[in-house]
Amino acid sequence: MKAENEEEVAAKLAEAAAVSLDWEKDNGVAFDQGKTEGVRFRKKKGAPTATIHVGTSDISFNPKATRWLGVWLDSLLTLKEHHAVRLKEGKKAMERLRRFTGQMGLSPANCRKVMTVCIQSVAMFGSELWWKGDRVNGTIGRAEELQKEVNKQAWAVTGCFRTTNCRALAMELGLRPATAQLENRQRRFGLRLLSVPDGDQAREVVGARSGIGGRLKNALVHRGSTEMTVLLEELEALNTETIQEDEKRAKVEVERIRPGLTMFTDGLRLDSGATEYAVAWQNA
Repeated sequence: MKAENEEEVAAKLAEAAAVSLDWEKDNGVAFDQGKTEGVRFRKKKGAPTATIHVGTSDISFNPKATRWLGVWLDSLLTLKEHHAVRLKEGKKAMERLRRFTGQMGLSPANCRKVMTVCIQSVAMFGSELWWKGDRVNGTIGRAEELQKEVNKQAWAVTGCFRTTNCRALAMELGLRPATAQLENRQRRFGLRLLSVPDGDQAREVVGARSGIGGRLKNALVHRGSTEMTVLLEELEALNTETIQEDEKRAKVEVERIRPGLTMFTDGLRLDSGATEYAVAWQNA
């Protein structure tokens, strides 16, 4: 609920609590008032001093982050505390799994899978909500912290010394940079929200007039160049020169520079008589 000040928020919450307690008596259920928490989200810093009257108790607003569905929500919704908690959990998982390399007989490929599933998924849980982009105010330094964990995974999987070039190891193992993973997770999260059935309010999050709505919308925008593709209804013969060569001569022909568009095919022919081909475009 919204209000002008914290006293008004506390009063409205107290009224809602009273209605809940009346419903409790009428339906023969019991609420555990000891687990009742008060959370207030605001734009300005400062600890709230108002309390919420619930039954015979006065509940204070949480001065620290509150855990809700695995996400730590702070009063300013920066999710800084959530990132710190998840990063710490990822480091713990990393230390527990380090002994798999060499000692448990796992191959580097299987070690990489374990590291990806058990460490990266833990450390980056909920990153779709706080990631704003590389070197953007509010998330500066978070990608670098996650990248350090990716580097440790590369060293742990291969068993190499820490002085080994971590970028080369990551390329050999197929470990993607932390920035690429964060952007991909946010893009996939936006696609999942858009894939829910029509009428679901989750679809309205993408593109909403909020920080997370704008970030999800931008994550789904293709920033590269595109080309128009036209598929003909009826196949037409191309006015081209067909070259049939053996393997050795074909490799020589590939190196030749020809004007216009050159298409290469491995000779496989479909039932319809058409062939698959690859297109190589080189600007002269």
